[in-house]
Amino acid sequence: MKPDIIFFSGIEWHGQNRMPCHHLVERLAEGHRVFYVNNFGALRYLDRHDFGRCLDKIRGLFKGKKNPHAQVEPATSVIVWQPWVIPSPRLGLVGFINKYLLRWSLRKLYRKYEISQPIIWTRLPTDLVWAVVTRLQRQLFIYQSIDKFPEHPRISDNLRARYRTVERRFNIEADVVFTSARGLWEEKRLYNKNTYFIPNGVARAFADSALIKIPEMEATIGPVVGFAGALGTATDMKWLVRLARGMPDVTFVFLGTIDRAESLLELESLENVIFQGVVPHHELISWFQYFDVGLMPYKINGFQDYTFPSKLAEYLMAGLPIVATRLPELEYYQEVVGIADSAEGMMADIEEILETDSRFNPELVLQRKEVAATLTWETQVAKIEDVIEGALK
Repeated sequence: MKPDIIFFSGIEWHGQNRMPCHHLVERLAEGHRVFYVNNFGALRYLDRHDFGRCLDKIRGLFKGKKNPHAQVEPATSVIVWQPWVIPSPRLGLVGFINKYLLRWSLRKLYRKYEISQPIIWTRLPTDLVWAVVTRLQRQLFIYQSIDKFPEHPRISDNLRARYRTVERRFNIEADVVFTSARGLWEEKRLYNKNTYFIPNGVARAFADSALIKIPEMEATIGPVVGFAGALGTATDMKWLVRLARGMPDVTFVFLGTIDRAESLLELESLENVIFQGVVPHHELISWFQYFDVGLMPYKINGFQDYTFPSKLAEYLMAGLPIVATRLPELEYYQEVVGIADSAEGMMADIEEILETDSRFNPELVLQRKEVAATLTWETQVAKIEDVIEGALK
C-alpha cells in the first residue's frame, strides 16, 4: 500500500477553478490517500479589513465549531483539511500562536484518519510550515518549487529576505525537490542532488471532453484571440490594451480570475474585449473551440522568468496555435509557440496565423497535440511515483 501524502499547497481548494496543484493532487490521489491542507495565509501582513474574518475563526475555535473543510472531494479521494490559523505571516506572539494552532490541527488530522509515517509534501516554504512539518511523523519530505516564491508579486516586500532564507532551508533539507521550471531546476539542484524537473501538464482526456455551445461565442463575428488564466498581476496589461486597440476586428476573450489590484479600466472600455470570469475546467475545451489563437501575455521580469505557463499544455492539447511573450521556459517550445518581443510583433504573429488559417491545419494541429502528449499529468505523475519509490527505498 502506498503511503499517505499530506500536501501543503498555499492555494485554496476550488470546486471549479482548477490550478496545476489541484490536477496534480487528484492524480496522486489515484494511488495514495492525499490530505490537502488548505490555504491559511502567508503572503502579506493583515490590515484592518482582515479583523472580522480573524475574529470569526477565533470564535469558531472556542465554540468547538467543526472544521468546515474536512471533507472528501467528489470523484476523488482527496481530503481537504482547513487548519484554524490566524492568516498572518507575523512572528512574535502571532507566530507562536500559529505554530501551536497548526500543530494542534495536524495532530487532530493524524488521529482522525490514523495517519502514520506519511509523505510530507509542501509547495509553501514559510517558517511556520517549517517549524511544524519538521516535527511531524513522516518517512519522506518533498519540497515542490513552482516559482521564485520569495519574489512573488503578492508577497509583502518586508517578508522577502526572511522567505529567501527559509526557502533555501527547504531546498537543502528536503529528501526530494520537484521544480516546475527548468530555470528552477538549474538553481535548486546546486543545493540538493535529488532535484527533478516536473512541468505543469494537462489531462490526456482534456481534448475529449464533450463540447457544448457557448451562446456568447456563437454570436461573435470575426476571429477570436483567447486567454485562460489569472488576469492581473502576472499579465502585461499595457501590452493587452495595445493589442486590443491595434486589432479592432479581433475579439479578445479572457477566461479566469481577475486580480483587481491591477487596473483594467482601459481594457474594459474596449468594445472588442469579453471578460467571462472563472469557467469550470471541464468547460474550457468548449471555449477553446471558438479560439483562433491562444494568448500568453505574461510580464517579463525576474519572477516570471522562473515560471512554466500552466495553460501551455492545455492550449496545445486543444490544437491551438499560441502567441506569447518571451518567457525562458517557452524557448524550448518554439516549434509550436510564436514568441514576440513587442505588442507589434505579437500582432504580426496573430495576423500571420489568421491569414494562413493555421488553427485548422491538420499537420500543425497534430504537431501541437504530440507536444502536449509529452506534458500530460499522467506522464508527470508516473515520473513522480518513480522518484518517490526510489527515495523510499
